Amino acid sequence: MAVGDDAQEAGWPLVPDTGEDGKVKWGAREINRTRDFAAQVKALIPTGKAGFRAAAGITMGTADPNNADGDDGDIYLKIL
Repeated sequence: MAVGDDAQEAGWPLVPDTGEDGKVKWGAREINRTRDFAAQVKALIPTGKAGFRAAAGITMGTADPNNADGDDGDIYLKIL
C-alpha cells in the first residue's frame, strides 16, 4: 500500500507535492492540519469510567434488569 492511501481512503486530504500548495513554506499548515485530525479523533475517545461503560453498553444498578432498556448484547451488572 502506498503512503497516503489510508488517509485518502478515510477521506482526509493529501499533502500536495506539486504546485503552490506543495511548497515547503506551507509545511507548518499541513502539520497543523494533521494535528487537527488527530485532535478530532481524540475527542471521540470516551473519558472516565462512566464514559467507557456507556460506550461499551454496560449499565449497573440494584434493580433487576429491564429488557425494555438497552440494546441486544448490552451488559447489566446487578449490585447485590
